[in-house]
Amino acid sequence: MDIDNTMITTIFYIIFFCICLWILASLVFWSIRNGISPMPTAPAAKNTLLKAIPPKMHGIVYELGSGWGSLAFPLARELRHCQVIGYENSFIPFLFSQLRHLLVPKYNLRFYRRDFYTVSLKDADLVVCYLYPKAMSKLKDKFVKELKPEAWILSNTFAIPGWEPRQVFDVEDLYNTKIYLYRLSDHI
Repeated sequence: MDIDNTMITTIFYIIFFCICLWILASLVFWSIRNGISPMPTAPAAKNTLLKAIPPKMHGIVYELGSGWGSLAFPLARELRHCQVIGYENSFIPFLFSQLRHLLVPKYNLRFYRRDFYTVSLKDADLVVCYLYPKAMSKLKDKFVKELKPEAWILSNTFAIPGWEPRQVFDVEDLYNTKIYLYRLSDHI
């Protein structure tokens, strides 16, 4: 029995539609579960954040909610002597980051599909976040319990409630975005 081209094309479109629907459903599910959708870091904010990294940074850098990898890759490129670890629990952005890492490998970059609230941050020298106010509030206690006193925290857009940043960097963008730099020893 011959299958004509119309049938093959129809099957292809059905499969393609189902894959797109699954991707969309996954993004919606994880966005609802996490309270926010994965947002890439804007270029101006990324550039300012990279300039805000404390000098002579070394050790382990965690990006909490690494999403599509739009910040993890520049962090790995900028901090070649550091191990950069991105945590993302949303499947599609995590998969995208992994595929990108296969195509453009960085020896000092790793991605893990995990909930960053449940992993230990005790060995972090720098924690980078682009989250939302409720998450920053929730992370505040985790930072105090787990981070070393000399650890740094860089937050894009959202401050840690009740903490005075060591430095605030202004992003030259339409939204007047702020980058907040904290040192844990200032808050324990």
